[in-house]
Amino acid sequence: FDNVERKVLRVGLICGGPSAERGISLNSARSVLDNIQGDNLLVNCYYIDSNLNAFAISTAQVYSNTPADFDFKLESLAQGFRSLSEFTEHLASSVDIVFPVIHGRFGEDGGIQELLERSNIPFVGTGSTQCQKAFDKYDASLELDRQGFVTVPNFLIQGNETDESGLSKWFEQNLLDIKSGKVVVKPTRAGSSIGVSVAYGVSDSLTKANGVISEGIDDKVLIEIFLEGGSEFTAIVLDVGSGFDCQPVVLLPTEVELQSHGAVDVSEKDAIFNYRRKYLPTRQVAYHTPPRFSMDVISKIREGASLLFQRLGLRDFARIDGWVLPPSTKASTSAGNNLEGLILAQ
Repeated sequence: FDNVERKVLRVGLICGGPSAERGISLNSARSVLDNIQGDNLLVNCYYIDSNLNAFAISTAQVYSNTPADFDFKLESLAQGFRSLSEFTEHLASSVDIVFPVIHGRFGEDGGIQELLERSNIPFVGTGSTQCQKAFDKYDASLELDRQGFVTVPNFLIQGNETDESGLSKWFEQNLLDIKSGKVVVKPTRAGSSIGVSVAYGVSDSLTKANGVISEGIDDKVLIEIFLEGGSEFTAIVLDVGSGFDCQPVVLLPTEVELQSHGAVDVSEKDAIFNYRRKYLPTRQVAYHTPPRFSMDVISKIREGASLLFQRLGLRDFARIDGWVLPPSTKASTSAGNNLEGLILAQ
């Protein structure tokens, strides 16, 4: 048996992308590289820059601190491809499977997946159509609502369509003061909490939404009720099925606790799990695994995350985020929903 030659699996690891999350994508690529090395694996690394140019890069470049550390060296140190078509032709002949770790646009929105599907190149993760539906927070919330999940009440702003009257009515319908009601403003198609902020009242909400649009982060912006008094969690889902047989297993969820130390900053009342708290060294966040929830709540989280994974047509793995809300929270109830008190967001 020891003399039987084992086939080497050629893996194409693709990171980078056109969004502001390129640096986070590099972190993901490093994590993958750290954990999939082996005698029967050959990993080739690729990078997509902000203009959707593709390059074959070395592992040393992956371990550079930020995209800025090697972006300007790409043309001299990396193998460039004249087009994405040439890039996919190279992948089709050089790798057996692709592991895409591009965050944001072109990675989580189905862009790279569609490119690979057209060339029949196998890849890890969810297909392009399902990615597209799940990535857009507004579309995903509509789908989750149709599926019977509890969702956070939201209002959509698109491009230059400033519907102050409609937003005012939405504030009133959700019992929010039009001058001081507390909400969260977020791009619909961006991750890593980029562009996310807290706003007070209709005017402030529109100002911050227009800021997201003018900065080019997204041309669709969601305004959501600020959830008070809940506990945030995140859960990893692994699909252990084979082929089209989806068998999601939800790992033990992690509770995310925001903390303040010493004098509380005036903005602490606006604390959210933002980019800094997610990715930079800080004492403002504590992670609890297992979470400090009852076994019943943990069971409901795992049940809900598994159901969401299947209903959205996800594949291989996903991270599901959400909130455990007290019964008094108006956003936490949904008729006929056996996951009452939970809000799940892919």
